Amino acid sequence: MQLPFITRKTESVPTREYFFALEINHALVKCAIWSVINDKPQVLAVSSAQPWDDRSEGELITAADAALTDAVSHVDPSGKLDMHKVIFGLPTDWVGEDKIVSDRLHLLKALSDKLALQPVGYVVTPEAAVKFLQATEGVPPTAILIGFWPQTLEITLVRLGKIDGTQLVKKSPHLADDVVEGLSRFPQVDMLPSRMLLYNSGIDLEEIKQMLLAHPWQAPQKKLPFLHFPKVEILPSDFTIRAVALAGGSEVAKVEKPETEIQSAQDLGFIADADILTHPCPFEAPLPPLPPLPPAPLPKFKFAYRLPKFSLPPFHLPKFNLSLTLIILITSLLIGGAGLIAAYWFLPKAVVTLFVIPKPLEHEFELVAGSPSLPADSLEVTVSGDKSTPTTGSKLLGDKATGSVIITNNSGSARNLPVGTVITSPSGLKFVLDEVVTVASASGDATNLQAGKVTVKTTASQIGADYNLSAGTVFRVGTYASLETAAKNDTAISGGTSRQAKAVAKADIEKLRTEVVDNLKSQAKEQLLQQVSTDQTIILESVTLQTVSEEFSRKVDEEADSVSLKDTIRARGLAVSKSQLQTLVDNQIKPKIPAGFSFDTDVSQTFSVIKTDKNTATFKVRVTALLLPQIDTAEVARSIAGKYPDKAKEYLQTLSSVGQIDFLITPKFPSNLATLPRLPQNITISVRALK
Repeated sequence: MQLPFITRKTESVPTREYFFALEINHALVKCAIWSVINDKPQVLAVSSAQPWDDRSEGELITAADAALTDAVSHVDPSGKLDMHKVIFGLPTDWVGEDKIVSDRLHLLKALSDKLALQPVGYVVTPEAAVKFLQATEGVPPTAILIGFWPQTLEITLVRLGKIDGTQLVKKSPHLADDVVEGLSRFPQVDMLPSRMLLYNSGIDLEEIKQMLLAHPWQAPQKKLPFLHFPKVEILPSDFTIRAVALAGGSEVAKVEKPETEIQSAQDLGFIADADILTHPCPFEAPLPPLPPLPPAPLPKFKFAYRLPKFSLPPFHLPKFNLSLTLIILITSLLIGGAGLIAAYWFLPKAVVTLFVIPKPLEHEFELVAGSPSLPADSLEVTVSGDKSTPTTGSKLLGDKATGSVIITNNSGSARNLPVGTVITSPSGLKFVLDEVVTVASASGDATNLQAGKVTVKTTASQIGADYNLSAGTVFRVGTYASLETAAKNDTAISGGTSRQAKAVAKADIEKLRTEVVDNLKSQAKEQLLQQVSTDQTIILESVTLQTVSEEFSRKVDEEADSVSLKDTIRARGLAVSKSQLQTLVDNQIKPKIPAGFSFDTDVSQTFSVIKTDKNTATFKVRVTALLLPQIDTAEVARSIAGKYPDKAKEYLQTLSSVGQIDFLITPKFPSNLATLPRLPQNITISVRALK
């Protein structure tokens, strides 16, 4: 197969070094070309997305070659630039334990060898996207990033610029439910960000956005902890590939933003003529910045046509022989020309979007729910539930050996032995007497001494067959000397058995309690939410739990194959008015806004409990908002009316904090006539935060 990228002609252009960024995701391959210009990385071109099936090496190489070729065609149609160095943007599941998984590593090695690429490192695409967001917005983002692919959804949870984790969810026809499934997999999430960012898909993201906006995220039957209804935004189609490219550029240029950590080529594992598993590869030192390119000359517009010359037939004034057809033609041209001029003057409309760099505002204050300024309704529910779990402990069970012994007394005084007196075998096995006995003293003289004797029942001190002893075993009695007092069994001691049985462990009790209580907590919060009216919200941090009853079927160390728990808890919480809560928050923020700024509608709030009682709760509220510079949109419209977009852009870039400018002009005219509307009232100026 002939690959265009490999076969293009290359003549080295030494004035500047150019680099590739190649983003590989689960369905598409994208390429960007970037370079360091004036000590800053800049993306010069972005290719169209090329599909592949995420399985075939050949398809990946073909897709990558097409993306590389497309990107090069935008920068260097002549094919004179010599570009080989590349940084890869990879999906989360391609990387494990800070290195590329082996099968994907060999796939990238084959790709690089086939297309004559020199890898210098890689970034994980969601991580690059988060850092790019932070760089463009000026504040660490808190959001849910969702990538949609043909077979899977990639859901990344981001808090204050840090990634809590990424979940891959198998795609179904119900995309909103798939998102719910992915979010439910994140453990111990008290509150989810009220911002969703959608990216990188070949399907209609606008349709998916409307589907997510229509989903009842805060309905009582939902368990996801959204304090506010989430705002859904669509990232530009080239957002992730630009994030990958600028991540590489930051390393080469040593600029401050973005600060995405780029894994080295050694981590990537590409070494020429060597085994990638046995040879290290040093990371190349960044190149010094090169002189900037001269600015491209502005195009000169020329008309490619001439107005036709009309010749009138000769006439004499007295005779008035002017042709009627010619009169009609001239009149039509004049009326048509006037109509075109009027249409060009009055018809065009434009929407100019100014993306400004927001100023973050953070403020903390105390709030009392249940106070006169924020009345609260006390809600209460009682829920019960039960659950069983297999036991994991073990216990030794069995019977103790029993028998009888004859105790002899050779001393001159009687021996009084209480119940429980210990007798010990030669091997150290201990038995106890089951009865109170008195052993008489010895009688007779030295030549014919008769020892006192008594027979008594005895039981082994422990279970087990080890205590089964044959007849004739001699025992030591208590602490008496064996020559004076001893015991002996005339018959065997038997009946000792042992076996290992399942029993209730302490860990079983704790695990069962945690599972049942967690389940009841969820049920209680759901039932509390069902009691909240449409104009109210429940502050979840105010919810307190109290155990009403707890009943286990077994005790710790008791023999059992399973143990169950019946539990009842009582939950209390406070519901407040949404509008009153928002008014309190606004009243706290507005005095903090400096002159010349206004705050965006997307305000993040987090609550932490200070103290609670039955009817009130005191919280520390942390509010994060984005402030936008105030711009006189009417004056801006007047200033750019009738200007070409490039000239209007020069003026708009002089405005405070403007970072990006988008023009939408309708209808479309030829480039030499494509100015902004001549009438300022036909220009709409929109100010938005740069994300």
